[in-house]
Amino acid sequence: MDPRTSQIHLKPPPHHTRPLPPTPSPRAPVTAHNTTTIADTALFHGTYPITLGAGTIVHPRAKVYSYEGPVTIADNCIISEKSTVGIAPTSPRDARAADEAPIRISSSVTIGPLATVLPGVNVHSAVTVEALAVVGWGVSVGAHSKVCAGCEVAEGVVIRDWTVVWGSGGGFGQRRRLRATGKMSSVTAVAQGIQTLEGRVIEDARLMVLQKEREALVRLIGSTGRRR
Repeated sequence: MDPRTSQIHLKPPPHHTRPLPPTPSPRAPVTAHNTTTIADTALFHGTYPITLGAGTIVHPRAKVYSYEGPVTIADNCIISEKSTVGIAPTSPRDARAADEAPIRISSSVTIGPLATVLPGVNVHSAVTVEALAVVGWGVSVGAHSKVCAGCEVAEGVVIRDWTVVWGSGGGFGQRRRLRATGKMSSVTAVAQGIQTLEGRVIEDARLMVLQKEREALVRLIGSTGRRR
């Protein structure tokens, strides 16, 4: 037998280094009301506390991150499927991350599918953030406002109550929602394209519909998710 061949067979097998498994993200401390409904696949990661109010619903694959500050989601909110509240730890950090940037979402707010709410945002009551919208760092969204689908609200923008916002970049715009303080004449209503109802009554009707939607979602998600 050729001795060179024997030496080759006697060599130890090459050493392969096994890659280390990725460090799991810490699960955030979550406090939820006993009427909160959370889908099993919803994700809560971070180091600051996350608080969920009564009647709030968190859809499947929704993500809530509390790495930049506490996250408070008040009563009767809907956090839709694949939406993101906060920012993942893999995202680039900058000078803003040095300060605590809490997220506050007030009651009866709807965050649409695939929408993103970044740290430092304050969303006031009865706001709708539609699908694929992005609410930037430190934005304040006034009560009863709507951020339209696909809209990108730049950092630090203050949106007044009863405002509709749309677009992004140079195409970004805001328009105050029409809110009547009393009943209008038929002529005025026809000219403005609305019914002769008080604006408050119209908004109350919308919130009633939203409540019915929440009740249906509790039955749908609650059968596979969990109540707290």
